[in-house]
Amino acid sequence: MRQPIPLRHLATACLLSLAALWPGARAAQPIVAGSLADSPPMIADAGHGRPLRGVLVDLAAAMSRYLPAPIEFRPQASAGLLAALHSHRIDVAFTLMHDTSAREQRVDFIDFFHLGTRLLVRHGNPQHVKDLHSLCGKAVATLRGSTQLDLVTRASEWCTARRKPPLTVLQFARVAQARRQLRAGHVVALLGDSPAMLYLAHNTDGGHLFALAGPEYQPVPVGIAVPRNRPKLREELQVALQKVIDDGSYLKILRRYGVQGGAVHAARIDAGAAS
Repeated sequence: MRQPIPLRHLATACLLSLAALWPGARAAQPIVAGSLADSPPMIADAGHGRPLRGVLVDLAAAMSRYLPAPIEFRPQASAGLLAALHSHRIDVAFTLMHDTSAREQRVDFIDFFHLGTRLLVRHGNPQHVKDLHSLCGKAVATLRGSTQLDLVTRASEWCTARRKPPLTVLQFARVAQARRQLRAGHVVALLGDSPAMLYLAHNTDGGHLFALAGPEYQPVPVGIAVPRNRPKLREELQVALQKVIDDGSYLKILRRYGVQGGAVHAARIDAGAAS
């Protein structure tokens, strides 16, 4: 006499059949977010195989509560982010990417923060850096593919127009590489996003190695970059960000890291062109 099939096996078979007939029954794939992962306190690699941490990581976790799939970070070099996005190796770029008119021709942005650019110098400012115009004839570091390149290009043009030597610009894939050049004295300043430069000034060697110099430049929105042919994903992310703003967890996250000064009050799309 044939043995009856256990109920648990029947249940498993039914679930497998449903999954085959109804793809929505399968586990949702994560939203893969490319990010430059060495910009503390916004996002950074904790080292030794530990997870990423920072404002963006906490914000993504909060937004994931309102999304059909969780956001999962994948470290990516700054210069390769848009290429990775358009080749579908990542779904979005969730990093400190400035929302500019030029970039809006290629992607849409869900703007989540405001920041600018600051100059980081050696503690005590031995080269007496006051602003970009005081850097004529000197070497500076910045990130490859960043909007800071436009700043140093215009500063060089200002110098040459006044018959002064232009800036020498060294470009790096990671903030850590540029920081080492400043530490070794190979450059006199590092141009980077305000929160990261502020963090380095206050936390490297107990705040005794680096300092900020000059004013803040380029105060613009930064946003989650989404391919323009994925309007549904853009809408889902915008709704999730707005819900996080509305439930208070957005501002709580920013305050946790001391960057509440860059808070936005609404999840806007492509606000950079209007800023």
